Amino acid sequence: MHNSDTFVSIVIVGLVLAISPAFAQNKPAATSVAKAPAGAEQSSLVVGALQIGSALNLEVEGIDINVAVNTIVYSYFLKNTGSAELDLAATVSLPELRASADGSDTWVLASSDPENPVGLSVTAAGTPLTTKAEVHAYALALGRVAEIKAEHLPLIPFGLEVDKALASLSPDAADRLAALGIISSRDPAHPKAPAIANWSLDVVQSWRQVLPPGKTTPIVIQFTPVVARYSLAKGDQEHLEDMKDDLCLKPQVLSALRSRLQSGGGWKVIDISLAADAPAHGLDSPSPTLSVQKPTPDAIVAFCGMDDKTASKPVILGIAPDDSDEIPIVIFEPAAK
Repeated sequence: MHNSDTFVSIVIVGLVLAISPAFAQNKPAATSVAKAPAGAEQSSLVVGALQIGSALNLEVEGIDINVAVNTIVYSYFLKNTGSAELDLAATVSLPELRASADGSDTWVLASSDPENPVGLSVTAAGTPLTTKAEVHAYALALGRVAEIKAEHLPLIPFGLEVDKALASLSPDAADRLAALGIISSRDPAHPKAPAIANWSLDVVQSWRQVLPPGKTTPIVIQFTPVVARYSLAKGDQEHLEDMKDDLCLKPQVLSALRSRLQSGGGWKVIDISLAADAPAHGLDSPSPTLSVQKPTPDAIVAFCGMDDKTASKPVILGIAPDDSDEIPIVIFEPAAK
């Protein structure tokens, strides 16, 4: 693992300096890898892994992912083995945001900023980088940013802000946007019910990454994860069965989780999904190393590739499986009986 103590410290700092008040949103129809039960209080989304242009002299020496409930830190160690500087395009894709038809699920974003709803920041060799947001809003597969802005609607297609804006649309404006597929038509049976945004918001953060010759440059990407939160109580043992394979739950861990439910206790569950794609197509990359902070000493952390020797420690270590581009991590905290 590369400089793990340094980047665990960054995670702790990120927890103290929490990024703005949480911004609750309705979520699109999607399920987390670990199959959260229906009615989950919040749902998770995945922030994309670093993608970077290819070059013959580019090597990926290591990838570290440090995980805390409120902060994720990806550290990529990129080496330029050549004698000339490399200047490569780099991007990170933010989660697609789309309103659900029934509004039954929610997620929590770090910010209402449509260009950066997860508080993404990037540094190279310790120096903060300025990223550029490319923002697209699609309805019926057509770009509709101009039309949405013309009606003074927020680009994030769910939440109290957009609900208020949609409710204040004039009938003519609402009909015009509905005809373009941007919002749903008003229900004649419920004329006071607000319309629903039908567009998706897609954002990519990009920058030019310069790699000096003969050196390894650490690229550190930090953001607030969009996590799922829900509870398990007596009678929910079947949900543990659903999670068993996705999390590689060992028999003794599964037994401990079941035992608490059977005795009338419960679990508060935090579900985080991580992207583990290689930074460049056709470029060999080592499997990411993982370190996950327990939010409380009695929490149970589960993910495939976990080092069982560290299971009882404050920081659990592991290596991401080779055959997966997405890593589910679930944290179980005891709930009061």
